[in-house]
Amino acid sequence: MVKLDEDNVVIKKIEGGSIISHAPLFSEDGRFIYVGCAADINCFNVNSGKLVANYTADDSFGRIVSLNFHPSNDKLLIAVHLNGVIVFWNLIGTQSAKLLQQKELDLKESHVTNGKCLSKNHCSYDVDCIVISYKLRTTNTEDVNIGLFSLEEGILLHKFDEAFEHLPHNWSLGGFEDVPYLALSNKNVIHIYNLLNYKKNKIKLGSGRTVTVTQCHPNSNTLAIGDNTGRVVLYYEVMHKSTRSQTVYHWHTLPVNDVIFTSSGNHFYSGGAENVLVKWFCENTETRHYLPRLPANIIHLSVTEDNQYVAVSTQDNGILIINSQNRIHSIVQKFTWGVHASTVEEFEKVFPAGVAFDTRSRSLVTNGWPGHIQFFSLDQSQLSFNMDIVCQNYVSQTRDQGVFNADVCLLAISDDSIWLATVERRPFDDRYIVDDVLKFWTFNEKLQTYSLNTYTSSVDRISKVYFRPSVDSDGLHMAATMHQDVYKLWSPYDLLENDKNQTKSWQHEYTSKHYHDQPLNAISFSEDGCILAAAFGPSIVLKVLDVSDDFKTSLTHGFENIRLLEFGKNTSSWMLVAASKTRIMVWNVLSETLLTTIWVQVERLIADPMSEYMAVFTPNNDLFVFTPNSTNIIYKKQNIFGKNNENTSILWALFAPKSDCQSGQNSSWLDNSTLYMLTNQQELLKFDKADTLQNMVETFVDDNFTNLTPLGRIISNKEIIHNSEGSKKLPEFETLIDEDKSAFEILEEPAHLMLPLESQLERILLACLKT
Repeated sequence: MVKLDEDNVVIKKIEGGSIISHAPLFSEDGRFIYVGCAADINCFNVNSGKLVANYTADDSFGRIVSLNFHPSNDKLLIAVHLNGVIVFWNLIGTQSAKLLQQKELDLKESHVTNGKCLSKNHCSYDVDCIVISYKLRTTNTEDVNIGLFSLEEGILLHKFDEAFEHLPHNWSLGGFEDVPYLALSNKNVIHIYNLLNYKKNKIKLGSGRTVTVTQCHPNSNTLAIGDNTGRVVLYYEVMHKSTRSQTVYHWHTLPVNDVIFTSSGNHFYSGGAENVLVKWFCENTETRHYLPRLPANIIHLSVTEDNQYVAVSTQDNGILIINSQNRIHSIVQKFTWGVHASTVEEFEKVFPAGVAFDTRSRSLVTNGWPGHIQFFSLDQSQLSFNMDIVCQNYVSQTRDQGVFNADVCLLAISDDSIWLATVERRPFDDRYIVDDVLKFWTFNEKLQTYSLNTYTSSVDRISKVYFRPSVDSDGLHMAATMHQDVYKLWSPYDLLENDKNQTKSWQHEYTSKHYHDQPLNAISFSEDGCILAAAFGPSIVLKVLDVSDDFKTSLTHGFENIRLLEFGKNTSSWMLVAASKTRIMVWNVLSETLLTTIWVQVERLIADPMSEYMAVFTPNNDLFVFTPNSTNIIYKKQNIFGKNNENTSILWALFAPKSDCQSGQNSSWLDNSTLYMLTNQQELLKFDKADTLQNMVETFVDDNFTNLTPLGRIISNKEIIHNSEGSKKLPEFETLIDEDKSAFEILEEPAHLMLPLESQLERILLACLKT
């Protein structure tokens, strides 16, 4: 085997980052939409929803909290970062951008929460400004202050008096064709500042209502607020208390999350946790249009200058592009996850099913939309689809009582991806308890999706689901479900014996006995599927599956509960690795002897399904790679995220086989499989070998052709091939641009941009044969 040093292995980002941490920004012509993703800017095509460009900034700036156009130059894109840094991007053409400069604000001990640019024509200072909301880093308080800063110098020009509670949309700028003003809300009070002389007045809500969103009309002195009772109130002439009037628009049951005016000011949109976008007509409180059944809660709203499109950021880490007819035009969807999960407990509430690998589609499978599981393609690094498991309409919450929606809490996929097992459950308390629902799904070759095969309910709570490895060419399967102190085995049987297709269904076959009143913490199947190991407290019970006896033998060493179990593979298939919180034990299951004990803090134990390698993660984010049949460490890296990311932790990890698996005893631990992990920073990462010179050249060419359309890449590729025929300097470039990728992408382009299909059929068919 080949031992890799730390310098030979790097961590690469595959996908991740929230694209809903702030409101998206449309380009001036409405053809593109800009969204911050961590410290980078993603540019998406409005028509297709595809990523067309990425602008990368320094990670030390922190995530982007807002995007604006420069008030005096619409070719400058302003990114406001969490750590008080403003980055100026010079937009070149329609998609490209160049980092022009960066400026630090006069905020050394604070984090920025939001920022909006203000022209020098709309304030008392003769310079372009930016209004920044910020809070102290060192305190636990959520109180936020607002200041007016010079855009070019970053100097604080004016600080507003009030400190207020931090909410995503509790302050806004407007009135730029009348009297420019700032409106900010704190609980039930709205403070309104004249930006020319800083005089202020205020509006106070009654009846126990609090403000949840504040939105100024961009041109007139009209203010819209949303409150916790679902009302939207429009205040007219907000700068003049004597002539101020109001109109109430009420449809929402839950608190309003965001409100946005169209540029004409005749309409506005609102959204909340009902998953419904509402379009209002200012002149008539009873006339409104709805777009219901959106995939998740509405977080942010944005609108184009010509009012043709509305961008709706939803809590599932997606953005819907809605046209003026209130219909979905396109969707920008990143990896669907709990974008607010910051701890293991919060993550498990959002992703209780864990993560599995589908070998057929080469996808990671985990929880998606409520009641769904999502398939994320590792080869294409994008979300493939969501599959409905619960098959029930999602019911939004009510104001007075909670609504219990069923969700997928467990899943497992057989190693040949023929069978899928899911467990669904509703949240419960002492007054409301329902059974778990165990479902088995079989892959339908004709429909190319999973179809429901068996449905059964379980009174006992199911904590884990496992599939036994296939033991013969007929694909004989078995599933195990873990309960509180026992496990149950399930097996398929021929439902229709005379049917030529032999329809199979699943039945319960065996239930284990309690073992000395010890809790059942983990189970694992051997590589050949003959033995099942179960960890009851500090003991491991081995059962031969083809024998009717309850167990063959038990292995015990010490008194600490065993939390994790994994059988070895290949040359280590006769070994069993058990892990508690403080040590790893390697057992020989043939001689029933303890071979090795390694004292290490264990958070996760991950086995490679394609080789004998295993990975251990510690609570301090250290990684160790080893094989059970050797006492040597194959690879180790301490604090894999570095000192600057001490708050980053791993939520889950798994080995996924590569599409071009290599064989051989001397292969390294990254040759057959790739180790993936998801962090609490919402990033999907992988361990990979450091780039060779060839890979670096390919990456360079990839980056330089990112902004080209598929047709442009094909033309550029032809030019490179033509030039390489007359020059021997760079013969490798003929294969650097992936024509197969362009062949598929060109089918996704609008019809008026496509080449005649008859001229591309040969390339498309050849590309299909290669996949």
